[in-house]
Amino acid sequence: MELLSEQIQGKVVVTVLRVKGNLDGVSYRELIALAQKEYDASARDFLIDLSETRYMSSAGLIALQSIAKMLRQEKIEEEPGWGALHEIERTGSAGMLRHLKLLSPQPNVEKVLEIAGVKNVFPIFTELAAAVASF
Repeated sequence: MELLSEQIQGKVVVTVLRVKGNLDGVSYRELIALAQKEYDASARDFLIDLSETRYMSSAGLIALQSIAKMLRQEKIEEEPGWGALHEIERTGSAGMLRHLKLLSPQPNVEKVLEIAGVKNVFPIFTELAAAVASF
């Protein structure tokens, strides 16, 4: 997996994290670490670009939940289990995902979001400009 980070100025500065390759049990911690690094450098609005992510496992879902927790200034668990996946639904229903959005998930990734029951939890955009303007 390759990760790239970019700042785009909209109404606010949006940090775009581009995930190229698989987001799985081997790589999900890298995404969390990059998000944490950007957060520590004052980033507060994140757009996760999944347009080049061929595969995402449940570990990828845990990465998304961990980033959401970070944005709420909650402790990220070192070894999150299945409970973290159930937290995603609670997070979305509480309206807490206005600072974390997804861009162009590939069909395989979108299917994982749908099967996990969280496709409607994360705001999903197909165009970068619309996504940045939504923050």
